[in-house]
Parts: sequence; structure tokens; C-alpha cells
Amino acid sequence: MPRFCLALSLTVALPVVPAGAADLLRIYHDALANDATYASARATRDAGLESLPQGLAQILPTVNATAFTQYNDIAIAFRGVSPEQYQYRLGNSNGYTVTLTQPLFNWQNIQVYKEAGFKAVQAEATFGQATQDLIVRVAQAYFDVLASQDSLAFIQGQKVAISEQLAQAKRNFEVGTATITDTHEAQARFDLATSQEIAAQSDLEIKKRTLQQIVGKFPERLEPLKANIELNPPKPNSM
Repeated sequence: MPRFCLALSLTVALPVVPAGAADLLRIYHDALANDATYASARATRDAGLESLPQGLAQILPTVNATAFTQYNDIAIAFRGVSPEQYQYRLGNSNGYTVTLTQPLFNWQNIQVYKEAGFKAVQAEATFGQATQDLIVRVAQAYFDVLASQDSLAFIQGQKVAISEQLAQAKRNFEVGTATITDTHEAQARFDLATSQEIAAQSDLEIKKRTLQQIVGKFPERLEPLKANIELNPPKPNSM
């Protein structure tokens, strides 16, 4: 039920995206199919659920069936007859047996069945926790990439502005309206912006790799969130 609610909320909150752009819901579906941690949890869950029918088999009756067929070729000789005469009898003998066995009471088998039920419940609970963990990891990685993209775009915008200031400072120095100190300060700001851009690009690459490990691939473009999202008011609307 929590997984269904999340999918529904994502569908409402996120816009319809064009082809090629991946929104959070699409990323989550990719993670369901490709995340190694989630796949391991699913396999463990399936193995735990398998113990339930195995335990049930211990207390159910057992049925054994056997069948057989026998080919008969009998020759009967009549003595005292000259020449000797023979009579042949040919045919098949068929049969089958069915045996039903039901223990009246076997405490050990009952305990095995109960333990299998506990294992199945635990397996489902553990898998549910793994599903919730996947939701958190996907959302965190998705928003980390978007935040890194915004940060890089902001730094690159600053760098463009500082680059223009540096060019202006150099021109002013050439015509004598600015000092060499002004040029050096503008150059220092530009160098700082360049180093910040490199760091932001590296951080974005790390965030992308983290998301890629979860979904198995990295989409060409992530769909950003809508600028204006209408949120439902709390109910009741007064405290």
C-alpha cells in the first residue's frame, strides 16, 4: 500500500514530461527493475515465502501411486501326444495401487509449519522495508542531481558575469581609467569562479553516478520540478 500511494502522489505532483526526459516516477520504475540491492531483497523475500508451502506439505496427507503392467507369454505342452502339441497363451497383466497417508498428530511437523509462517511474514516485512529504502534512495539521488545541476548553472552564470568584468577591467587599464590592482582583483575573481565551476562539475558527475548505480543507466535529461506546485491545504484547515 505505501508503494501505491507514492506512485499516485508522484503522478499528481510531477508534470507530464516529453520523450527523452525522465521524471521521478520513471526513475523509480527503472530502479525497481535494475537496482541490485532491491533485487537481492526481492530474491530473499521469494525464498522466505517458499518456506510456507514447504512447511504446509509437512502436515498435509501424502499420496503415493504405483502402476505396473506385465506381458505374459506362456507355452503349455501336452505330453503323450505324438507329435507333441503346444498351446500358447499371450496377454498383459495390469494393476495399480494408491496409498494415502495422514499422520494423526506430529508435533514436529506442526512446529515446522508455524515457523514457516513466521518466516513468510518476516520476509514480507523485510521486503517492504527494502522497498521504502529504495524510494528514499531514488528520491535523494534524483534531487541531488537536480540540485547539482542548478548549482552548476548558477556558478557558470556568475563566471560569465565575472568574465565580462575582467574584460572591462583590462580595457580600463589599457586606457588608463583603472589600476593594475583592479585587473588583478578581477582576474582573481575569475580564477575562483573557474575553480568553483570545476568543483561543481565534479560534484554533478558524482551525483549522476550515484543515481546511475540505482537505476542501471543515466537518462539523457532529468525533468526539473515545476516552478509552481499547488499543494492541497491541510485538513482541517484550522488548528
